[in-house]
Amino acid sequence: MHQHTIRFGLFDSMEEPSSIQSADTHWLESIKIELAELSPLSSSWTICRVPTKLRNTNKDAYTPHIISVGPIHHEERSLKGMEAHKWRYMLSLLERTQNAVATLDACGKAILRFDNDVRASYAEWINYSNTDLAKMMLLDGCFILELLLRYSNPDPKLQSDPIFTTSWMILTLQRDLALLENQIPFFVLEWLFNFTVRRTANGLATPSLPDLALRFFRSSINNVNEETLGAGGRQNSHHLLHLIHNCYFPSSPRIETKGKRNSNNIEFIHCAAALKEAGIWFEKDDTKSLFDLEFRNGVFRIPPLRVHDSTDALFRNFIAFEQCFQESSQYITSYVLLMDRLIDTAKDVEVLERRRIVANDLGGRDDVAAMFNNICKQIVLRDFYFAGLCEQVNEYYHRRWNRYKASLKRDYCTNPWTIISLLGAFILISLTAVQTVYSVLGYYPH
Repeated sequence: MHQHTIRFGLFDSMEEPSSIQSADTHWLESIKIELAELSPLSSSWTICRVPTKLRNTNKDAYTPHIISVGPIHHEERSLKGMEAHKWRYMLSLLERTQNAVATLDACGKAILRFDNDVRASYAEWINYSNTDLAKMMLLDGCFILELLLRYSNPDPKLQSDPIFTTSWMILTLQRDLALLENQIPFFVLEWLFNFTVRRTANGLATPSLPDLALRFFRSSINNVNEETLGAGGRQNSHHLLHLIHNCYFPSSPRIETKGKRNSNNIEFIHCAAALKEAGIWFEKDDTKSLFDLEFRNGVFRIPPLRVHDSTDALFRNFIAFEQCFQESSQYITSYVLLMDRLIDTAKDVEVLERRRIVANDLGGRDDVAAMFNNICKQIVLRDFYFAGLCEQVNEYYHRRWNRYKASLKRDYCTNPWTIISLLGAFILISLTAVQTVYSVLGYYPH
């Protein structure tokens, strides 16, 4: 246990008045003990509890449903049902090696050596002994690795595995393993991976740990640009949630670099229905990144977003990570805030659905609108990535001529008969004007 050394030399050199000397100083002794036992704050933590103000907006989105990983939710009784699966998965992973006992010994010794580093990865003091924490890391880490291996290469011999034969379990595990409070350090997984999976390859090519993890999460995430996850993103990932987060980057900064400002001094865009009324046309942009939004000549191109049961929890935990981890970019917070402005009611969801920008697997359009309306509550935005984009959209929106064109198209060009009538009226007015001109010219002789 790390401890500060507290020196009270100043107090020792001062003479106490007789009235204080006779008083009971037991309560001061207890304060001195507390100060002496303070543990130092880590400057390298990346795993923490979700701030209360965020948690209170939707507690379920930050709470694991079936499995605990790491120390934060370890004691919860509702999650104990997965412990037996963890032990079976750890045994299966060890049996993949040539000597399961020797591998277990090597893994255990390595985890113990990293005790200080493991503790430093958490924002709060971990109230477990060295061996108990090492046991937790070893069990949880082996379970995750075996899960990733089974998901990547289904084994016919494991058809009786209830995790894969029960339809909802994989989806729930994908959700739970991407929660901020439900993480173990990524370097623990890497060390276990090297001791187990790497040694079972026998010279054959095997996917890297980040590749295995992204295969597992791919069905639950949207438009991630794995090409942006180069060596730096793979090596500097602090845990599984951070690894996925590192995939969410723009392909290349474009319009958005025009201005990065906080949310207090920018003019946000109007909702999708209002923008449509002003003549702005929405198009689906088939790009590799969710953040490659573009506005040009009245056309708003937005990458498609599939909204499903886990979308709310995933985005909320991304945002919580960005709120807590100051070194992280705030791309996802900016994106969700922008979508919150675009989607105000079910009518806005309908506009984006018709343009195939939003794929709704959640339920009714009201559910999608409610999700985005609530997801950005209690957040603090350091800089808004889409400030320049909003400026462009608003500039187009406020031009009256664009509104007139949109009104003309909406009111008079909705069907062929209306267009024919409009053209007929225009031709009639034109002929009448020409006839009037000729009559006037004929009245005045040359």
